[in-house]
Amino acid sequence: MDLKAKMMVSDEEKRWLVFGLAMNKVAVPVLCRFVQQGMVKHYTSLDMHCRGLAIPNSLQALTYGDVATDPMLKHLKFQNINNNLLLHARNKILYDYSIHSAVDLAKLYLPEYLTRFSGFDGSLDISAILRLLGFDNPAPIFSSPNLFLSIQCAANDVRENVRNKWGHCNFNEWSEVFFSYCFAKLKSLIRSLGLTDGTERTALDQLNEWETKGTTGWIV
Repeated sequence: MDLKAKMMVSDEEKRWLVFGLAMNKVAVPVLCRFVQQGMVKHYTSLDMHCRGLAIPNSLQALTYGDVATDPMLKHLKFQNINNNLLLHARNKILYDYSIHSAVDLAKLYLPEYLTRFSGFDGSLDISAILRLLGFDNPAPIFSSPNLFLSIQCAANDVRENVRNKWGHCNFNEWSEVFFSYCFAKLKSLIRSLGLTDGTERTALDQLNEWETKGTTGWIV
């Protein structure tokens, strides 16, 4: 088999590659900024909640007792910060419960394997972003300004039916219909955020361009 034959890319492979590029180059930066803004607001809100309970220094001085008795805190995964799991395993009484930043706070809502990020930047991948957007137990972190749209439903839909399909791909699934389906789900998530200042329109236009032109112009 000659080199050119080995380099041939099928239409299904092109669609998979194009969608991955569009998701990571267009959607992820927009979603990441939205998550950052929301988590900063959430940190401030939770900090005020703790101050209302007369906890000294609020989130930065939480104790085991504070967390164990507060319905807004007791479900959070404190093993994910301050090296708690490494230092103390499952002995939660010994954990350091101080939350020093919105980044730390975000990690408390995620499975441990998704907490390897250091900021709201390129280290925060799409899986962690979708988990945060989709969180709703006991209460959502994010809410859409449109009462008829649910960020949680849209994010979970993208995570389960789009991102996971892309990350664990079967190239045979990437038909034109499925390709369009994935873009439609991603656009629905962007719309649910209620972005302003032209951000939504720009993101949607860019996704449309990737969808309509992304598979053309291939050499092989």
